[in-house]
Amino acid sequence: MGWDCSTKTTPVARKEYNCNASEWFSDADLQEWDDEDLEILETIMSENYKILKGTKYIHIRGKWDGEFCTFRARLDSNKLCEMYDLYQE
Repeated sequence: MGWDCSTKTTPVARKEYNCNASEWFSDADLQEWDDEDLEILETIMSENYKILKGTKYIHIRGKWDGEFCTFRARLDSNKLCEMYDLYQE
């Protein structure tokens, strides 16, 4: 289905958040990833999949499958998910 009536911003985190994009890494076939992307993933993992205070992130608010929700993602996590087509529509 996808997002309906959503707003997308890239604010700077005023506090620490969980990265919702990181949840999709469990479905990834890491054997297809290049070394640079694996290093990025290692950094994300070392930071416990968190959006750290003071960093820019993606913030989407709206309706997903008829339910109001909020999605927050690190820029690097989101980039990897989009590049390797991890998000399911």
